[in-house]
Amino acid sequence: MVLEKFHPAVEAIIGRVIQLSQRSAWTVIVCSLSAAVLTGYYVTSHIAINTDTAQMLSEKLPWRATYTDYKRDFPYFSDNIVIVIDGVTPDLARDAATQLGDALRADDQIISDVFYPTGDEFLRHNQLLYLATDELARLVDELSEAQPFLARISRERSSASLFGLLDDALDASLDGEDVTLAPAMQRIAMAIDELNDGNTIPMSWQALIMGGADTTPSRREIIVAQPVLDFSALLPAEPAIRLIRRLSVDLELDRQHGIAVRLTGGAALAYDEMRSVITGSRNAGTLALAMVVICLLIGLRSPSLVAATLIALVVGLIFTAGFAVSCVGTLNMISIAFAVLYVGLGVDFAIHICLRYREMLSQHEPDSAVNSASRHVGVSLILCALTTSIGFFAFIPTAYRGVAELGLIAGVGMFISLAVSLILLPALLHVLPVPKAPRRAAMLPDKIASFPRRHARGVLAGASFVWIIAALNIPFARFDHDPINLNDPNAESVTTYRDLLNDVVRSPLAIAVTVDSRAQSIKFIEALGNVPEVDSVRSIDSFVPDSQPEKLAMIDDLALILGPDLELKARSAPSDATTLAAIDVLLNKLRTVIQRGHEHDLFSAAQALQRALERYRSDLEMVALNSRSQVLERLADKLLTSFDGRLAQLHDGLSPRSVTRATLPDNIRRRWRSASGRHRLEVYPATTLTGPGEMQRFVTAVRAVVGDAVTGVPVINLGASDAVILAFIQAFSFAFIGIIALLWGILRSAKEVAIVMAPLILAGLITSSATVIFSLPFNFANIIALPLLLGIGVDSALHILHRYKTAPPASGNLLQTSTARAVFFSALTTVVSFGNLAASTHAGTASMGVLLTIGVAATLVCTLLVLPAMLNQFMAHQP
Repeated sequence: MVLEKFHPAVEAIIGRVIQLSQRSAWTVIVCSLSAAVLTGYYVTSHIAINTDTAQMLSEKLPWRATYTDYKRDFPYFSDNIVIVIDGVTPDLARDAATQLGDALRADDQIISDVFYPTGDEFLRHNQLLYLATDELARLVDELSEAQPFLARISRERSSASLFGLLDDALDASLDGEDVTLAPAMQRIAMAIDELNDGNTIPMSWQALIMGGADTTPSRREIIVAQPVLDFSALLPAEPAIRLIRRLSVDLELDRQHGIAVRLTGGAALAYDEMRSVITGSRNAGTLALAMVVICLLIGLRSPSLVAATLIALVVGLIFTAGFAVSCVGTLNMISIAFAVLYVGLGVDFAIHICLRYREMLSQHEPDSAVNSASRHVGVSLILCALTTSIGFFAFIPTAYRGVAELGLIAGVGMFISLAVSLILLPALLHVLPVPKAPRRAAMLPDKIASFPRRHARGVLAGASFVWIIAALNIPFARFDHDPINLNDPNAESVTTYRDLLNDVVRSPLAIAVTVDSRAQSIKFIEALGNVPEVDSVRSIDSFVPDSQPEKLAMIDDLALILGPDLELKARSAPSDATTLAAIDVLLNKLRTVIQRGHEHDLFSAAQALQRALERYRSDLEMVALNSRSQVLERLADKLLTSFDGRLAQLHDGLSPRSVTRATLPDNIRRRWRSASGRHRLEVYPATTLTGPGEMQRFVTAVRAVVGDAVTGVPVINLGASDAVILAFIQAFSFAFIGIIALLWGILRSAKEVAIVMAPLILAGLITSSATVIFSLPFNFANIIALPLLLGIGVDSALHILHRYKTAPPASGNLLQTSTARAVFFSALTTVVSFGNLAASTHAGTASMGVLLTIGVAATLVCTLLVLPAMLNQFMAHQP
């Protein structure tokens, strides 16, 4: 080693530092703990977390610059909350959305904008213009035929009146008139059956009033809310989400009342993700610390050594957090994991010193043993701090800002850990009780410990075979482009988002295209219409109905036919006797229809309604007389509660005006045309984009037509993926070259560099192969594992090589030395620390924990099995 020239000088410096620490032990301890307390206070009072995931990658990336411009022109499509309201009936969904939207608009301090297009006044009055001409014609015919029915029910609106209407209609049908009754009777029969079973959710009138124009009416409504976000807060969207939840409770919008209110969208996804990250990091940190303590108790076998190590660990962690807050400023969704990384890695230096200290106790006095142990391992600890930090610092030059900040914090943390281990730890060992010297250093039977030496060729042959098999798997490794897969899969925002993916009309996977003029937008719409990967394109012109003169004339005719009969009167409350009489009269008429064997549809509907009414009448007889009014009132509520809203909906639709781009309301126009005059297009995919390569083909096809002025989830996902993969390649290259250069500078021997690196490369191949075998794709979170493992893994190899060259065991069995024991327990503490991340509800954090655990375990096996075999095979005759 070239370092051998400086080895004595470095050891001497370390020795003087240790002596000074021991002579002033209490001063060092008090000053260190006091500084830790002050730093801890500073951290807790100044810590900030930037939860804006858009800031995780460099703003200089072209797709990010495009997205930034898009957000400036159209701010309503980012950082929003998409409120998905599903109702048992379309009526319930629409009424619930209207109520919730009105309530949210009342609090503009928390939510700045609420967009509910279906409930918008403009669209309510012009809704019929957006029907196809043939659909509108059919609706006009059906509503014209239903005019007497609507007029009578709007005047009286009671169950008795409704049953009377059915009775009259059945009379007309029996007299041979063409009356369409079956659909209404089937729906009323179903509603009464539901009431008989205890279901009081109101019957839907949407299809009955709107007729064939909406035979499968949507039971889903969507509100887009723009929350006021403070990204310096831990959970920026929490006030808005709490408000929505509270209003939903106040308005009784819950499953008990036939309504499900779910939240998704950028702000809601970030909220759920941050909560899972915080919970996962807190739990992982706590469990990691507990399991590290257990590992230390097993490995160090001394309460005083464990206490000293833990104190040094906590102090170093606090100082590292202080550096993060003071120098980096704000933590992000990834850099917040530095604490778990530090717990797993920061304890390594102390373990090596403590185990070597115990080994030296059999030959030296306690203080001398500490000094000797620190000097002997201090050089390798310095080298390890350098190599580990290279693995972390390698991300700093990349565009992956989130990991770059984590790398900076964790890399500096390694030097903080080194300083604490060489300054505070010796002072703690000086004042704490002296542990007993180990009876023997070996942790393995001689037969096992000597296996790599005795069977070096066999071990290397097996390693070569594993190398080849693992390398063959590498081409099958893949990267998961969808950041949604990093989130808790059970979070409401995630499940709702995935639900919307199957909704062609509301899919979040549309591409947004911005153009400078309407002429350009028309040109692109025509061109995109011929692209197989594109289903449809929307623009501001999509809100200008076609065939307006013809449609306006039809609506005017319908308004004249319906006339003032759509005016709602006060709801009547007939006597119980009147209602019961109406039921009995209708039952008799139904029996007549059934006896005559009328047309099949009417016959079936009559049978269903008869069964429902007879059961209701029978159940009513069992009710006490003083309670029957309430039971009959529930029947009226069941049948008629939703009628008012649907009649009002129809009434609004009878007063349209000619629609042009100029007459579109501002809340619609500003979503399609920016203040600067740019136009926005929405391009929807022809598939769900879940198949291999579908998203890439979709984006490529759209870009081939419109150029690079595109953004949206597909573009961002692919752009971010490319940036992260490039960052990984750059970081791995920087780490690999940096570590090779450092090793060459230290060892000045190509053979020794190869001996150190070969087991690490094998461990990297095994780790990458494991992603294929266990279907654990690389993603935005776990891709940092390989560069980190390279920096972490070289530490253990350097410790083994340093021990082999400076203080080889007399038996030749490296695995029986305290160095091997330290390597094993250092790796074990790292494994249990990272392993706890695997239990996180945040899928990205969990995958990072799994991959790091596999990687550290593979590195440990290669270091303790393959490296000794290589040393025996290629350096056995070197001193």
